[in-house]
Amino acid sequence: MTLKNNDFNIVSLNKKNYKWYDFLCEYYNVTPSQALELGTRKTGRKPSLPGSKTCSPVSNLNYEQIWALKERKTPEGVFSFYRDQGAWSTFRQEVRHLELKNLHRGILNSIIRKQNMHFCEYGCGVAPYASTLLLECPQDFKIDISISDVAGCEHLYFAEWKLNKIVEQRALKNVTINTVPVEPTTLPTYHKPIDALLIFEVLEHVLSPVDTLNNITEQMSDQALFVENFIKHEHDDDDDPGPDLESAADERSEYYEMLDEQFRLVGGNPEPVDPNGTRFWIKNN
Repeated sequence: MTLKNNDFNIVSLNKKNYKWYDFLCEYYNVTPSQALELGTRKTGRKPSLPGSKTCSPVSNLNYEQIWALKERKTPEGVFSFYRDQGAWSTFRQEVRHLELKNLHRGILNSIIRKQNMHFCEYGCGVAPYASTLLLECPQDFKIDISISDVAGCEHLYFAEWKLNKIVEQRALKNVTINTVPVEPTTLPTYHKPIDALLIFEVLEHVLSPVDTLNNITEQMSDQALFVENFIKHEHDDDDDPGPDLESAADERSEYYEMLDEQFRLVGGNPEPVDPNGTRFWIKNN
């Protein structure tokens, strides 16, 4: 799916020949093989995650055990999970997105349509899409980028550092990076209207997808582009769904009803046809 696209194209201008592990190795003082091992998913893994200038080490705990460290019934409890896990998501997401680079390029080439757009990666994690954009965009391209994730979480600290490092190393003079954390009881406010927003594999972990969508929509420009998916995991009745929040699942139908009212679907399959698919929407005037 390709929309109107005049000024921008991902052209693989990766002249510095970045390796996927370069930023992990520098930030956490690990080797490439350690970076791969720490980020590779496997049953029962309990990695010895390193600390950094922005987090403490976390060792000998799996994802479920980190979730179970404390009560997660309040917004504060849920949000603290993303701080308690230290560098877990940082390493996991960097490895996870290795196989998604072509998806990054396809989505970016469809939604980054002109100079001087405001692009927001919401629930950004390690900001994989913004990273690909900055690594491969023309050097003189002008863009305003905002990233949002849980305030105080390690992957947001790492994402902010990594994006600014790329800007510095590539001498991107026309790029602005804005970090807008999400607090437990306050949705983020951005400095200017958003022209394109991406929320990828996030909504199932959001306390209220409906409130999130309302907040986002109110801050979008006319004809803004919105790329989203809402992963629908199946859990046994007796299992704790962990960070796949029941409150998010309960709002799924209302969330898509609101999207149908306020946006027009221009790419991807409707939710009933492909529940876990990625969809492209344009905001109605």
